[in-house]
Amino acid sequence: MMKIAAAAPGRRPYALVWALVVALVLGLALAVTALLWSQRNAQLAEAEAQLGRFATGAEVGMNRALLALDVLLATLEQVVPAAEAPDAPVSAQLLAAMARQNLMVREVALLDGQGTPVLVPVPGASMQVPPDFVAAALAPAVPMLVVSNPLVSSRSAERVLYVARALRAPGGGRWLAVAQVPVDALVAVLLQGMPLTGAEVTLERGRGDLLVGLAPAQGLMEGERASGPPLARVALEGGLPSWHGSTRLLSTPGLVAMRPLMYEDLWVTASLPREAALADWSVQSQLIIGAALALGLTMVAAGVLATVHLRRMHRARAVVAQSKALLDEALGAMLSGFMLLDAQGNVVQWNQRFEEFFPWLAGVVRPGVSFQRVLQTTVHYHLPGASPEDKRAWVEERLRRHGSASGTLEQRLPSGRHVQVIEQPTPDGGLVILYHDLTELRRATAEVEHLAFYDPLTGLPNRRLLLERIEQACVAAQRAGSHGAVLFIDLDHFKTLNDTLGHETGDELLRQVARRLEAGVRAGDLVARLGGDEFVVMLLDLAGDAPTATVQARAVAEQIVALLARPYSLTGQLHHGGASLGVTLFGAEVQTASEVLKQADIAMYEAKARSGNGLCFFDPSMQVALSERARLLADLKRALPAEQFVLHLQPQLDNQGQVAGAEALLRWQHPERGLVPPGQFIAVAEDSELIVPIGRWVLESACRMLARWQDDPALRELCLSVNVSARQFRQPDFVDLVLSSLAASGARAHRLELELTESLVLEDVDDSIAKMHRLRTRGVRFAVDDFGTGYSSLAYLTRLPLQRLKIDRSFVQHLGESHSDDVVVQTILGMARNLALDVVAEGVETQQQCDFLAVHGCEVYQGYLFARPMPVGEFEEYVKGRAR
Repeated sequence: MMKIAAAAPGRRPYALVWALVVALVLGLALAVTALLWSQRNAQLAEAEAQLGRFATGAEVGMNRALLALDVLLATLEQVVPAAEAPDAPVSAQLLAAMARQNLMVREVALLDGQGTPVLVPVPGASMQVPPDFVAAALAPAVPMLVVSNPLVSSRSAERVLYVARALRAPGGGRWLAVAQVPVDALVAVLLQGMPLTGAEVTLERGRGDLLVGLAPAQGLMEGERASGPPLARVALEGGLPSWHGSTRLLSTPGLVAMRPLMYEDLWVTASLPREAALADWSVQSQLIIGAALALGLTMVAAGVLATVHLRRMHRARAVVAQSKALLDEALGAMLSGFMLLDAQGNVVQWNQRFEEFFPWLAGVVRPGVSFQRVLQTTVHYHLPGASPEDKRAWVEERLRRHGSASGTLEQRLPSGRHVQVIEQPTPDGGLVILYHDLTELRRATAEVEHLAFYDPLTGLPNRRLLLERIEQACVAAQRAGSHGAVLFIDLDHFKTLNDTLGHETGDELLRQVARRLEAGVRAGDLVARLGGDEFVVMLLDLAGDAPTATVQARAVAEQIVALLARPYSLTGQLHHGGASLGVTLFGAEVQTASEVLKQADIAMYEAKARSGNGLCFFDPSMQVALSERARLLADLKRALPAEQFVLHLQPQLDNQGQVAGAEALLRWQHPERGLVPPGQFIAVAEDSELIVPIGRWVLESACRMLARWQDDPALRELCLSVNVSARQFRQPDFVDLVLSSLAASGARAHRLELELTESLVLEDVDDSIAKMHRLRTRGVRFAVDDFGTGYSSLAYLTRLPLQRLKIDRSFVQHLGESHSDDVVVQTILGMARNLALDVVAEGVETQQQCDFLAVHGCEVYQGYLFARPMPVGEFEEYVKGRAR
């Protein structure tokens, strides 16, 4: 094959392209520099304006604070009566009252000219005021407010400032009114409305003495000298209210703004390091520079592309002149093998790809060699162990197909490649043979087939392949008179693992389970994954009689249960799990794969209902129970719209035999089944979430009943208890539902009592407390139902807004017979009494039980001893009869 040599193009086009690129890049650099400089100046100007506004605000706040202190101290001259001894108790009380009027003041005192306390808020107390400060405060001829340097208070050990003002003393002379102010109080005044991060704030004297300073890196600083020139000198020299220089505390380059206070020689300054002022500009400049670099690189890349384009154009003109050489290049670049034969069947041309497919022909193929010779050499590698007759027949068959040029042929080469051979005749009687590599296509096809029948996570057969194998196994078992078994496996608590440790950990557990199942069955058995955490094991060739086959299947199932119960190593920690297995046999009668799998599934759910981590064999009664449950669910969905639910009430009596309230109990008036008790349908309603609309109906019916009782003197004081299910209580709008039901009916909230179980409350204590408190503030009462059967604990009883505990009937029914139940009931009654909670005893059926409860302090009873649950009308008559 010929190679094409491209002549180098002229230099002028390249020079023009790169001159334009350089000009654009330089222009971009200048524009970016100007933009950054402009933004920097604007950022500094904005920071300076913000700093000035903050300094002005600090000035106003500090003037207001000092003026309040000045007024407080000046008022002492009018408050201390001249005619009364200065140390009289009344004056001390007035002094303490005035000090409390200003939140910044820690202590106030009156000192004489020598600094001796004349009057203090607490008799006997003293204020340690430096003598030089006393002299400085009494020195001005005109009374004015004087501020001391920071000191450490001997009483509170905190940094304080003293502010003082000279006053006229009774009978002549001068006193000194002194107030102690914590430095922290002045810091709060200085920092009001702080808008800038990293700013420094000071309160200092004109000569640079620092009274209060706050730096972001150093915290509170006082008692030192501020860096930079004294502010008094700056003011005398006509300095600006703000300038560029060093910050007052950390002496870093930055902006400074100063403001004089209304009191002599006191200044407020605000400083901002230049680095903080330009922080946003630094980020923006990085982004702009990055964008400019990207744009510059784009320009350079455009120049490179233009150069490449020019070079390609030049090469294209050269290639047009050398078309035959281009044909050779094209043949050499083909992904398929190529061979051209003439009319006599001799080789004319081939490409390198052909030699890669058939490397043994490298020394055989040459122009003019016959294609028959090529085939004779190939057959030795294609059929290495065949006889000479078979090899000759293969060559003749290939020549016959070659002579007829009949479309395509697929060959599998010794290298493992799959090659598709396509032969097409040429106009001059020759033949073009193309060899396409189908290896990747065949591999992809096999992968697709694998994905269609195998689970990608575990590599096990999926549901589709499993059903096919079960169908085949059922037919084979029928013919052979043997049995097989299907084991339906569901991992226990897998959802909890997924939610707590993540799906990656869950996937790793599924892979480990798959490996254990494969290792725990026989070679001829099948392990499959249906999806999620469900696996199936199919056992083949079990015994012909069902009892023996059952024993064999049980042995394997028990082995699998033990195998899956062993700890798993997940993310560096041990996980203890388990599995529920359902087992069913097949082969005794004609069944479809779906029927067999469904039976195993039903048995698995029965095993899970028995607390899991075990196995259960399918029994036809399970199918009946499942069908019955399905029919019950279908009837239950029609019950609420058809108004088939009714409420029965069971009275609750006090020690005087009067009805104190009632518990509302749901009954289902089925048109065919009659009166259905809640034990037969509540669990189905909870599983299907029908319990939420049913619970709403019960609540609304109870509220309407309470509203109707309000007009009857015999019923208006009764409380009505309503049980609340976990699903209903956890609804986000539960509180709104209760309040809207009360509002719509007009019932009094304090006559409605909601009964919650311990497990419901403890499922999410914070959510339970929040909902209960919202309803309790509106008057709704709460009781804990079946108390003592759950995780009874003072820890939650003391936090919940409860009014009543209900002792479970399981403790009441053995009172007087079981010492442990007697102790439990006495303990509950004592605990309730200490917590000021009412108690209702459920299930009271004998007078002995009632007497025991009464002796130990129980006041309300509910049970068959007094009355069974009854319709609403009968209950109302019962209450009126008891009242009479």
